[in-house]
Amino acid sequence: MKTTLVFTLIFITLFTFLPNAHAADTTKWGLPDGAILRLGKGRVGTIAYSPDGTRLAVSSSIGVWIYDTETGEELHLLFDENSFSARGAVFSPDGNTIASTDDGETFHLWDTKAGELLQKN
Repeated sequence: MKTTLVFTLIFITLFTFLPNAHAADTTKWGLPDGAILRLGKGRVGTIAYSPDGTRLAVSSSIGVWIYDTETGEELHLLFDENSFSARGAVFSPDGNTIASTDDGETFHLWDTKAGELLQKN
């Protein structure tokens, strides 16, 4: 448990403060028309590992970022255009779906492979 916490803190620190070669590809994800780039990735909410440990979901004030745990590459940014943050996220037991919430009353189900919204309640 302590090792997981240390790894998570190192991971957040590295991806918050160090430049990332893949970041250039993601600076425009989820931006409104006319915006030219994103500064930062939002305030971190919760962090969840996929059941097989290959992906990391980080809920933020922008949405839910999905990372490859081996390479650190951003795989997806899951966001709802009508929501401004994701306060929590959790993987399903099979790792194929993520459930997230933005306000504790609105829940989203996401396809983790395609990065697409499956359902909003």
